[in-house]
Amino acid sequence: MNKHLTRLQDKKKSLQGQIAKLIEAAENDDRDFTEDEQAAYDEAKTELDSVSTRISRLENTLRQEKERAGTGTTDTDDLPGSPNASNVSNATPAFVEDPNKGFKTPRQFLLGVMDASQREGRTEDERLQYLAAAGSDEHGTYSDAHGAFLLPEGFSPGLLEVEPEDDPMAGRTTPVPMDTLSLSMPSRVDKDHSTSVSGGLIVTRRMETQTGSSSRMTTDKVKLEAASLFGLAYASEEILKFSPISFVALLERGFRQQFRSHMVDERLNGTGVGEYLGVMNSPAKIAVAKETGQAADTIVGKNVINMRSRCWHYGSAIWLANHDTYPQMIQLHIESPNNAGIIMLYKQSMQEDRPDTLLGRPIFYTEYAKTVGDEGDLVLGTWSEYLESTVQPLESAESIHVRFLNNERTFKFTEMNAGQPWWKSPLTPKNSSNTMSPFVTLEPRA
Repeated sequence: MNKHLTRLQDKKKSLQGQIAKLIEAAENDDRDFTEDEQAAYDEAKTELDSVSTRISRLENTLRQEKERAGTGTTDTDDLPGSPNASNVSNATPAFVEDPNKGFKTPRQFLLGVMDASQREGRTEDERLQYLAAAGSDEHGTYSDAHGAFLLPEGFSPGLLEVEPEDDPMAGRTTPVPMDTLSLSMPSRVDKDHSTSVSGGLIVTRRMETQTGSSSRMTTDKVKLEAASLFGLAYASEEILKFSPISFVALLERGFRQQFRSHMVDERLNGTGVGEYLGVMNSPAKIAVAKETGQAADTIVGKNVINMRSRCWHYGSAIWLANHDTYPQMIQLHIESPNNAGIIMLYKQSMQEDRPDTLLGRPIFYTEYAKTVGDEGDLVLGTWSEYLESTVQPLESAESIHVRFLNNERTFKFTEMNAGQPWWKSPLTPKNSSNTMSPFVTLEPRA
């Protein structure tokens, strides 16, 4: 073997021994390096890196010289790990038989790994070299054909699901007791306040001997007609019997979520034919005009101020908006008088579980509002003016007979209810030509 290579290898072993002694001394006392030890460690490590680089460079040079000379061996063939190394050189190191592979403590092993990681994956520790070489031919979980197929899969009894959005209108509508499919309710026609706020009744002042003016109250009828909402599903007897999760419970939970979600959509967009009448189709709804020259698919500060001015009982109203309006909503503002600055109309909540506010009233984002730019992307509503009645709450039933030959069971879910805004027209204020309504939208901005 080349004498220069031998000298460098001896130097390398000496440096490795110095580093090992420093680590062992610290580990035996269960402490970190002292300042002197750290300095000695860094110096030895730096020199070891330099020696290792020189050895690698010299080995490559010797191999290239032998290849040019046409010989089949090199002075490096006797190095451990070389394909032509002798049996003596390939003798199994003693640490291989050690269950801990020569590492006295877990900390010693971790320090060795950390040292190797600083060398960009190249390690001079023979113990780590041996561990790195292992694992290429054993049966393991990394290969389906060589072991992974033999391992049983675990199963979690939980179910991952996307929870539907909360119902922002829940508890805000007016419940109406109803035990029949159709219910009529008398209402007072008082949507013109120019002369009377009580459906036509008036009062006058008179002198003692003068005759008072008479008046009559006008009434109308509001009719609620319940319709059935229906859900149906089939499930095989096998999945009902062998599924580790109760499939019946999954169906019931899923349908309850679906029914709730469907009702949110109908309160906004229902046609009133065999279903709820949504506020978007109510004759009392007011659609506020967009601003002159307003860009398509935008919402500006003057839009929400004009909507606010047309809302009846604003102190009880809430805003509903589509999620894709948020980037514009959070920036809504108007110029203050005399160009003194801007006034922000949107306020983010600083408290958990409290909604943001727009012009002082809560705003909720829902996927059932229309996309930005369409009418209904922003809805201002006083939901106490919306009547809602349940004739039959959600009920479920199952049958083994409907799909008996298919070995399947049938599950049925039904609910009967009705809902609609009770206003039939907007309200005309006493001293304004701008009508008002409990439900206000913004006209399309295409």
